[in-house]
Amino acid sequence: MTGAAVVYFYTKPRMDLADTFDLSEIDDLEVASVILDRHGAEIGRIFVQNREPISINDVSPNLIKALLAAEDARFYVHDGVDYVGVLRAVWLNLRAGEVTQGASTITQQLARNAFDLKERSLSRKVTEAFLARRIEREFTKDQIMELYLNRIYFGSGFYGISAAAKGYFGKEAKDLTIPESAVLAGVVRNPYYRSPFNFPDAAKKTRDYVMKRMYEEDLLKKAQYKEFLEQPVVTAPRTSAFGKSKYVYERVRQQVIELIGYERASEGGFIIHTTIDNNVQEKAEESLSAQLSEVETRPGYPHQTRDVYKAVKENFLESAPEGANPPPPAYLQGAALMIDNETGGIIALVGGRDFNDSMFDRTTQARRPPGTAFTPFVYAAAFEKGLYPGTLVEDTPMDNKQVQIGGEAGILGEWGTERESVYEGEITARRALSMSRNAATVRVGTQAGLENVVSLAEKAGISFQGDIKNFNATFLGKSEATLEEVCLAYTIFPNGGSHPRGVHLISSIEDALGKKIYAPEFEMSPERAIDAYTGFQISSVLSDALKTGSAKKATEEYGLGNYPVAGKSGTEYGFTDNWFVGFTSEVTCAVWAGFDQPQTIYPGAFSTDTVLPVWTKMMNESAKTFQPIAFEPPADSIKVEICSVSGQLATDACYEVEQNGASTLQTRSNYIECLRPGTEVTQVCEKHGGPGAVPRTGPSRAPDRNLTLNDKPGVLRATVVESNSEPIVPVGPTVVGLDPYQSLAPVLRAQVVVAKPAIVAQPVEEGDETAAEGGERDYQEYDPKAKLHAVPANIGDEEGVAIPVAQPLGGLGTEAPADPETGIELPAPKPIQFD
Repeated sequence: MTGAAVVYFYTKPRMDLADTFDLSEIDDLEVASVILDRHGAEIGRIFVQNREPISINDVSPNLIKALLAAEDARFYVHDGVDYVGVLRAVWLNLRAGEVTQGASTITQQLARNAFDLKERSLSRKVTEAFLARRIEREFTKDQIMELYLNRIYFGSGFYGISAAAKGYFGKEAKDLTIPESAVLAGVVRNPYYRSPFNFPDAAKKTRDYVMKRMYEEDLLKKAQYKEFLEQPVVTAPRTSAFGKSKYVYERVRQQVIELIGYERASEGGFIIHTTIDNNVQEKAEESLSAQLSEVETRPGYPHQTRDVYKAVKENFLESAPEGANPPPPAYLQGAALMIDNETGGIIALVGGRDFNDSMFDRTTQARRPPGTAFTPFVYAAAFEKGLYPGTLVEDTPMDNKQVQIGGEAGILGEWGTERESVYEGEITARRALSMSRNAATVRVGTQAGLENVVSLAEKAGISFQGDIKNFNATFLGKSEATLEEVCLAYTIFPNGGSHPRGVHLISSIEDALGKKIYAPEFEMSPERAIDAYTGFQISSVLSDALKTGSAKKATEEYGLGNYPVAGKSGTEYGFTDNWFVGFTSEVTCAVWAGFDQPQTIYPGAFSTDTVLPVWTKMMNESAKTFQPIAFEPPADSIKVEICSVSGQLATDACYEVEQNGASTLQTRSNYIECLRPGTEVTQVCEKHGGPGAVPRTGPSRAPDRNLTLNDKPGVLRATVVESNSEPIVPVGPTVVGLDPYQSLAPVLRAQVVVAKPAIVAQPVEEGDETAAEGGERDYQEYDPKAKLHAVPANIGDEEGVAIPVAQPLGGLGTEAPADPETGIELPAPKPIQFD
């Protein structure tokens, strides 16, 4: 009787304690929040405990059998407590004088883990037993098994059977084999030392024991048991639950906490949709790592390599006291960022070569000089002020006092060309930018105005710090900026002048019930940095840079795809920073390489050799999903045919002659330039046609131009191309030589080829409004100082193409000729008298 009383008074308070637990909380699990890319692929998880609850129907029966054999063979017959096992454990513990044995059932383990009953004592075991019996009365056996499988820790950061199956074997829990199930069942009792990742030999030994128990419990046939014993433990490659892209993961984690709060984020269960394209992301990480490792293999490379640092770090951690931090890496670093032009969504982000060595995100936290990658903003400011890509600029040596990069004396260097350079004299702004000519760029910037250049870049999203923006060195990118700022700023070119207000990584967040609790609003900048004409012109010029300019290696050597794309190399003075920034109609991408503590990468380290291959691979990968379309000029832009050599209006004589062995090749040097209405167009090409040459006309490739003569023979005044300009064709060929006044040659005029009104270029006197209105007038004596007036008309071939056809109106006589079509008698030309 006394013994029973002792048992009662000892167990009663523990039974009462067991009754206080709220069983409705038993399925409150800390679950992971899943991070998805834009296509729905999982790229990482945010969690306190990495768990993904699933139904017992989604678990392989092999796993259930293995768990029963290893942990609780009488699970389906006891009431939560295996009394025979408990008595055996109590007897052994009393003999040992300490707790050495346990007989916890699966239900007791569930109670212990769900309500944090972790104390190793007899009192805790008794409370646990009463609580297990309560659980058995409230839940079915299958419910208990499901709760257990979703809660238990399987080691290596995996909570619950779903996370463990995916983490260890790369498969769903329903697909687990018998040997794999035995491995996981064996891990439960000692998750660290029996993890196949940590101790594969111990994991195999435990697996074999579990399969033996399965055979003994008649859950496995003998032949199967013998066969499986011979098999090794094979796991999937170990991956981080944070995903490969740890810089992406860390930014997502920080933003989720900022958006919904730390406590709520810790509860987990959220689905986080990002703007990342995992295919582009993987290509960015792989190509950046491989390319910079290749740079480190250059003969005579003088800096620490990543492999050397890894060895130093490992040696340090083996000998250093616990908690000591290894030295920071000093090897070559890199970063890459790609964004959606329309929304600013981040498609790929690489903040450094190895997050484990340095968590410093170089896309946003590092401010570095973009070097010549800044120059498109200089030319954009100039184009906004009235220049255009065909404007001639001086490519000649410049006194460095004007820029003071690398010193105050001497000649400004030409490192932006990405190769050994030769000054070309007078060249077009198009060539100066596409070939990255420093001296020419400074001259263009001076003409545009430093304040205008800085203002434009600020509107594009670049923030200037310090006084460097007040000096001409800014033209060549000496002002520091982040990779994110420069990448975002470049979007003004494909976007016609505007850019997204900012970049973002998270596109939406859903709770466990699928309710959307966050979705950002995408907005463009309220003020345009440039107009659409300039945006197209810069895009056009930077397309040349990739085909024939400073970055042509992308096409010739690195396999850039055949799609509309534009980009600019960026090399900083002293070869300390290498950039490449470029875009299609859909995306913009920037890649950087350099050291955290600025120093020369190596002498002659051009960006086209270091980061352009990475940029090319990223753009090619992105083009598979974000299909580029052609850069289109504004509908009302004026198309003018320009000679690429002279930068002047093209003529039929604009050819370049190349000697190819014994043969001579002639290639057209003309191209189409798209101008904003009102842009000044300068004189006709003098290098090929000479002074007074006739502008080129042809099949709608360029509008004809109104040209007026200056007082100086052969020099053309600048004219303004208007959006409503009518096409003009010449009356006939220019007569030169011994008969400049047509005393011997017949008078020519254009004749109609298609029955449409013709135009005739006639000399007019100042103030003669009759001719200007297309009315009738008498012929005048030829005056070499008279202005030429062209009357618009439509002359064309079958396709409507303007073609001048000259016919004689009469001979040397004084009799009046008649118009061959109308029959109207024309005034007789007066003969020329010679003294």
